[in-house]
Amino acid sequence: MIARESEPVFPNVGISQIGVAIPEHYMKVAEIAKLRGLDPNFATKGLGLLEARIPYETSIEDLIVKAVQHIDYQDVKRFYVGTESDSDMSKPLAVTALNKKLGLTVVPVQSKFACLEGVQALLLACEYSVSHTGKPAIAIAADRSIYHETDPEAEITSGCAAVAMRVEMNPELLALDYPHIGQYAEDIDDFRIPLRTAPFPEVDGPLTKPAFLKCIKWAVADWKIENPGFGPILDRLDYFVIHVPFSKMVEWHMAMFWHHEKFGEEERLTIEDCLENPDLWDEYKKTIDETRKMPEFREFFAQKVRPGLRYNSYTGNCYTASIFISLIAVLEQIGKKQELGMAAYGSGAGSLILRGRAMRSGFQSNLKEQIEKKGKELTPEQYQEWRERTLKEIRATPLS
Repeated sequence: MIARESEPVFPNVGISQIGVAIPEHYMKVAEIAKLRGLDPNFATKGLGLLEARIPYETSIEDLIVKAVQHIDYQDVKRFYVGTESDSDMSKPLAVTALNKKLGLTVVPVQSKFACLEGVQALLLACEYSVSHTGKPAIAIAADRSIYHETDPEAEITSGCAAVAMRVEMNPELLALDYPHIGQYAEDIDDFRIPLRTAPFPEVDGPLTKPAFLKCIKWAVADWKIENPGFGPILDRLDYFVIHVPFSKMVEWHMAMFWHHEKFGEEERLTIEDCLENPDLWDEYKKTIDETRKMPEFREFFAQKVRPGLRYNSYTGNCYTASIFISLIAVLEQIGKKQELGMAAYGSGAGSLILRGRAMRSGFQSNLKEQIEKKGKELTPEQYQEWRERTLKEIRATPLS
């Protein structure tokens, strides 16, 4: 990829190593659907879900340790952690993972903005490395998602994973253009986890889709302002990596994005209209569905988006880690000097957009191996027992 004269020099900082850990236990999403009286085809064919990874005999902290142990960490003094699975209002779970279980003495930096915060941690790690004369940092994204059984359409998206990334100058895998991000945030209660309902979130289903699409739409608009003269995004970027609540959400978003880039804003109905009145979503989605059928879009999606969805259907929505599960899949296929765009989203709500450039080809993680081992499939009884145990453990945690 040859930079244009109007573009700034690409920063020489980014990801050199990635470690990932998923629970060995899982539940087939079709079985969760049947358990809750849903049509299994709604989960598999409708949303593109296959398995939900369940931390049945492990914890988020254990998974963080395993992910970190897959990369070089002994010389690192700064760890940035994004998660929304913390049940303590004072002590970050990163202390248990890094200081107790891994035996480090560093003070971890843990923060939250729903599913968005893993990418925020990555940006902070880049800034640290550049501002500290090339010292390495580690960015971590780790979560498990669990929903109340009275909201089965959300429950079938459950998942779990932890991803750890070594960030440094002269990166071996992916350089990141961290100074020229696109961003957008708005106070939207599409998803929240109040103390009174924890660990179960309150999900405004009709609001989640337009909130997701609007925030990314306006973050892309901001990215264009930060990157004038970049040219047609659809053509110049080789891959697109997006937060994956479920695979069909990515397809809906990319159809909207592709349509806007090709034909401009829809005049009769906008995503902003849907956010003000979620009942308009079905009407708005007609344009999305029409776009999804177009041969040109289908070719674009198959070449530049679907490669990043290789693993997400087998991990479920692991919140902050979901976009990095997708990134791993792309890095296993991308060619040297090819570029990707990342679109992160976090409910509440906000989005971050950034660009990366591959420093090598031929990367291979062990995620495929972890998935193909299959692990241990939970029975419905074990799944229910895990849910009840998790609720009791979190409700029993004293607020600091």
